[in-house]
Amino acid sequence: MSVLHELDALLGLDGDEYDRLDLFQEADELIEQVRTADVPALLALWPQRSLCWQQRFTQASTNIDGSVLRALLAGLLQIQETCHGVFELMSRLPPVADASPLSDALLDYAEQAWHANQGRHRQIQISCWSCGLSGRLLKRLGLSAWKDAGL
Repeated sequence: MSVLHELDALLGLDGDEYDRLDLFQEADELIEQVRTADVPALLALWPQRSLCWQQRFTQASTNIDGSVLRALLAGLLQIQETCHGVFELMSRLPPVADASPLSDALLDYAEQAWHANQGRHRQIQISCWSCGLSGRLLKRLGLSAWKDAGL
């Protein structure tokens, strides 16, 4: 069984079994084995899986390979229906942002989400802060500090 198939089956277990057997560590180890070549298949699975599956993936992705993470984030930004994953995975990026197209796309996504959903402001701020995009998002929003946004 391929890593992706094994991971899909593990993350798809019913909640009681996943929690009772404490499979978080096993999921983390499988995610660590995912390679860039697996990302297109993972992106095909993403919108077909439940929110619970997506949450388990993002929670267990502490050791995700950096190139896999970047490819996954870039792909998730292209999925129109994505409502979970981008901000959660942004916290796995290095704490210093670069001037890459991915960083620009993440800033675009964060700015759109900021205007679309006031209830997510704190999550957006934390996600951008964790990967070094906080200052750039503040500039885009026309704010000098997060306290200006009530945070």
